[in-house]
Amino acid sequence: MKPKSVESRVYANRPCYPELAAILLAGCLHVVTEVGFSESAARSYNFVVSVFFAGYLVWRGRCSECAVRAWGMRRDNFWPALRSQLIFGIVAAVALIAFGVATASPVPPKSFWLTVGLYPIWGIAQQFALQSLIARNLAGLLSSPIAIAGVASALFASSHYPRIELVILTGVAGVFLTLIYRRNPNLWAVGIVHGILGSLAFYFVLKEDPGAAILGFIVGQ
Repeated sequence: MKPKSVESRVYANRPCYPELAAILLAGCLHVVTEVGFSESAARSYNFVVSVFFAGYLVWRGRCSECAVRAWGMRRDNFWPALRSQLIFGIVAAVALIAFGVATASPVPPKSFWLTVGLYPIWGIAQQFALQSLIARNLAGLLSSPIAIAGVASALFASSHYPRIELVILTGVAGVFLTLIYRRNPNLWAVGIVHGILGSLAFYFVLKEDPGAAILGFIVGQ
């Protein structure tokens, strides 16, 4: 009989197709909820789904001592991973700001910094879906890193329909973030970069102010 640590390691590294099916179903239902009902209903749906997958993360982590590390939730490679992600992140940030300047985006309000501070939390959650639940499990079906990154990013981006701008932005960014993540698998690093780029995209491309919505929710307005 194999030692428990060996069993856990094998279990953690094996593709889990029920995970892949569950996250794809969740993405499809998100689109149905937003298109068929409202954006507000979609936000409520996202909250419920996030709680479900958070519970699954805790359960799976307790069942397999190596699962959390296999999902990129680790500290040992954080700085190398962050430096790698920032190479793309800086280029993408400059492009987003340049687009905002070219399209006469207003100067971001102070609530922009609230978004920058909080959005990486959601960025980590979204990258958990992309990297750990989709791309990692697609590796059992596809052999090419580019194919894995492309298919995973396309599936992830499609969950943002009908907001075509978000579909394009998340699809393009997802390919680069996934390819870099495969070299330095750290969920914290890729989630932080995702959060910063997402914040810039909201203010400079989508011309939206999620920080104001957050403040309104906090003060009850």
